[in-house]
Amino acid sequence: MDKNLKKKEHFFPSLLQEYIQKKYELRIFFLNDKLYSMAIFSQESEQTKIDYRNYQKEKPNRRVPYKLPIEIEEKLIFFMRKIELNSGSIDMIVTYSNEYYFLEVNPVGQFGALSYNCNYNIENLIADYL
Repeated sequence: MDKNLKKKEHFFPSLLQEYIQKKYELRIFFLNDKLYSMAIFSQESEQTKIDYRNYQKEKPNRRVPYKLPIEIEEKLIFFMRKIELNSGSIDMIVTYSNEYYFLEVNPVGQFGALSYNCNYNIENLIADYL
């Protein structure tokens, strides 16, 4: 743990993540047992190095469609079924040694940038699903 963190009398229960150097970030939208993935090359900028959501408007991060390995797809689908979600946004990172780290799933996650940048037309897929 960082020695610069000041100890407080009351500290809200939290999970602190050790910094993992990444090759890129993944944003994945899950809908009805299908995955739509995008790689975000955020490590190239100091502003977005830790979290691409520290958006850099002058020079946005490169974002491209991404094909997950079958093993990772199967694990994510199994996980989403297990927690009984039929949609949600999943965040992951991939290291330079090609290790995949799950960060979070947001059941009401945003998909607009993923849909737009990768031409997935997720809004149409959701409309068809409903």
